[in-house]
Amino acid sequence: MATGARTDTGRVRDGNEDRYLVREERGVTLLAVADGVGGSSGGEVAADAALVKLGLRFFGAPPDRATSDALAEAMRDANAAVLRAASASGHHDAATTIVAAAVRADQAIIANLGDSRAYLIRDGASRQLTEDHSGEMAHAITRFAGDVRGIQPDIYVESLRPTDRLLLCSDGLTRHVTPEEIAKAASGEDVRVAANALVDLANARGGQDNITVLVHAPTRAPTVTSTAGRAVAFIVFALLILVTIGGAVAVRPAGFFGATESPHRVAHGERVSDTDTDAVPDVGTVADGAAAEREPLEPESVEQPTRGRQADRDGDGEEQHGGLDDPRRRDGRRRQRPRAHRRRT
Repeated sequence: MATGARTDTGRVRDGNEDRYLVREERGVTLLAVADGVGGSSGGEVAADAALVKLGLRFFGAPPDRATSDALAEAMRDANAAVLRAASASGHHDAATTIVAAAVRADQAIIANLGDSRAYLIRDGASRQLTEDHSGEMAHAITRFAGDVRGIQPDIYVESLRPTDRLLLCSDGLTRHVTPEEIAKAASGEDVRVAANALVDLANARGGQDNITVLVHAPTRAPTVTSTAGRAVAFIVFALLILVTIGGAVAVRPAGFFGATESPHRVAHGERVSDTDTDAVPDVGTVADGAAAEREPLEPESVEQPTRGRQADRDGDGEEQHGGLDDPRRRDGRRRQRPRAHRRRT
């Protein structure tokens, strides 16, 4: 397993509304963190529903679907799942942030809603990959899963190096730990040790919110990926040797075999078999923070009224109203950004 994961209630909250997902199938690792919004209004209900649906929808996409498209569609279905769960549970204001990353070989596709973050740690320095969707009120967010208007996640594409670390976290970490401290802790070889160290550091500084950290190390691709591949390479090498020997015999000097001896060509060689029976082990999966059924749900279409609310993360603020954002591109990476949002200072 190339991912270290830990979630913790912190030092102030009574319960943990954070959830995380680590799942690998068909050579793709899906990572996600959800931070439930609404406090007593059911943030944990929203986070559970979002990540269960996210995993089902992403890995249920057709094999020829682009990874970025599959992740964006999974985020939209997660939004619909949160709305259904909120209605069924009676917690009509339940919502959640989502930050997710789909990693295949040396490429990562990242999507986010809210203020849970993704960082890239490279050469001892960290770089924030996502942009917070924050409101003017403290700890308020302008985009979230559970929005009746529909959602518009930001999408980012990053190339990874073998020594990089990809980190996903809830804001319970970034309230207390600086980017420099994140880079220092996450740069080590053991990703589990890194995740534990960061959670412990946030708790040592107050642990004012739930804390969730995922630290992922890209998998180094082996030069030969299977026993069959090694066997083929060995046979090709043996045939090249035999062809070389055959050519040397064919161009022998006159009299090489003697007066009465006739030359012989090498017609074929022994069949070479590889007796190495090692196989690449299957990579297991780690479920999100709470057990949940994995029955597929049909996505619902969600009407999008012209006015919406701004989610109050602490459950004690008033609703704010605003419109949807329009996408645009920047820095060569595919992404969508707010059109008219004022940033927090």
